[in-house]
Amino acid sequence: MALQRVMNTVAAAIRGSGIRWFAGAVLFVFALALTVAVAVAGGEARGTGRPNVLLVLVDDLGSRDVRSEGSLFHETPHLDALAQGSARFRNGYSSHPVCSPTRAALQTGKVPQRLGITDWIAAGTGVALPAAELTLGEAFRAAGYQTAYLGKWHLGEADADQPDRHGYEWTRGVNRAGQPASYYAPFRQTQPTNRLWDVPDFATRRDGEYLTDVLTEAAIEFLRQRDVGRPFLMCVSHYAVHTPLQPPGGQARLQEERRRTRYGSSVTPVVPASSEAVTRARQDDPVYAAMVENLDANLGRLLAALDELGLSRNTVVVFTSDNGGLSTLVGTRPGPTCNLPWRAGKGWTYEGGIRVPLWIRWPGTISPGDRDTPAVTADLYPTLLELCGLPLRPSQHVDGASLVSALEGTPNRRLRTRSLAWFYPHRHGSGHVPGAALRRGSWKLVYSLQGGATELYDLEADPGETRDLARDHPRRTRALLKELRRWIAETQLQDARGMGW
Repeated sequence: MALQRVMNTVAAAIRGSGIRWFAGAVLFVFALALTVAVAVAGGEARGTGRPNVLLVLVDDLGSRDVRSEGSLFHETPHLDALAQGSARFRNGYSSHPVCSPTRAALQTGKVPQRLGITDWIAAGTGVALPAAELTLGEAFRAAGYQTAYLGKWHLGEADADQPDRHGYEWTRGVNRAGQPASYYAPFRQTQPTNRLWDVPDFATRRDGEYLTDVLTEAAIEFLRQRDVGRPFLMCVSHYAVHTPLQPPGGQARLQEERRRTRYGSSVTPVVPASSEAVTRARQDDPVYAAMVENLDANLGRLLAALDELGLSRNTVVVFTSDNGGLSTLVGTRPGPTCNLPWRAGKGWTYEGGIRVPLWIRWPGTISPGDRDTPAVTADLYPTLLELCGLPLRPSQHVDGASLVSALEGTPNRRLRTRSLAWFYPHRHGSGHVPGAALRRGSWKLVYSLQGGATELYDLEADPGETRDLARDHPRRTRALLKELRRWIAETQLQDARGMGW
């Protein structure tokens, strides 16, 4: 569209001048070539006018791991700058407390239990994203987008379950498991007992090169060699900051000194999460901090590449995480981060397990600033379709709702008052026992699937979920429990119903 406007302007200037026909034609061709070069360098997808999409998904990053979101230990200038330039959902949630289910929700717009994915996918189980689902990648590819996927997938281990079979035509560094064998090249296990963890495509990397750096370089490679005649959807799904906790070479020393300066030799405080688990009560892990800060630096590199290629203004950037930070573990040692004031962490349906950063940036189109509307991972599917001018697919993204009205600042009572719910019918190494939760307005119900105990919290007055109000509000508790039970029954796969929940 911009190219056509410039061509018309140049032609009009020629017609209105006294330039002879030949000279005018030469001038016109020169201006046309220059305009095409500018359009290509600026990333304009010829004939579409549609924006590109860069979706950055981080593994296990809690909302409090970022300085601008409340971290007192991690230095994250690039993440802070992205947040400042984005619409930030202050009530941003993952669709599940662990990774695979949330990733399934992102790709389908459905709550995970509809897909039969209710826990992280363990090796040999055969659990995978159903082939019949029309993924986010397939929807964008059908609309003419070039689609790319880099990094962690964790939605099935067979060849037929990989992102290249789910709509992503360009992939790099996608292994078959939930974490990398190592963050250091050659990114393989030393003992070849289980090759699912090995990260492919980077065999020529020098020993010791760092995985988050290498994935970012691959993403920049895609940007440079992409088909400039099509808009793109690129999902950069970092393995960081998931275990194994391995910092970039030598980079934890700075954070170790920071810890000594701030906290001396004091022992990391913990708070009990249950009878068998504890939660970290302070961010002070140097290795984890080094991984977070390396992630931050790599995000800066990727966004700088968008700037260099003239793509930033026509690219929607989404940044989020697949679940809350790992703060809580069974035993006497906590996880590596702290989510306070949110309660607990990864694996739990308390706020610490499901609160995540959720930011959307589109310079010149989406006004930066806070959005109070509750939002969840499954919402990204219809949101991105609508932002890019693509038709919605309500029969696919049945549980996701477009957030465009919230991005535009338009009041939408349905979005603001809808219920969000989570279903996790498994035990987890964090100490979580089978449970579910539902949030409606500021009220949140937490429900035990074993024994039926209920807890009720007012998140507005008590964001840390410290005061159980179930006995003070029995009618509200019963109503929310009825809604939660109905939602569980309606959204489980048919063969999973009738299990006593």
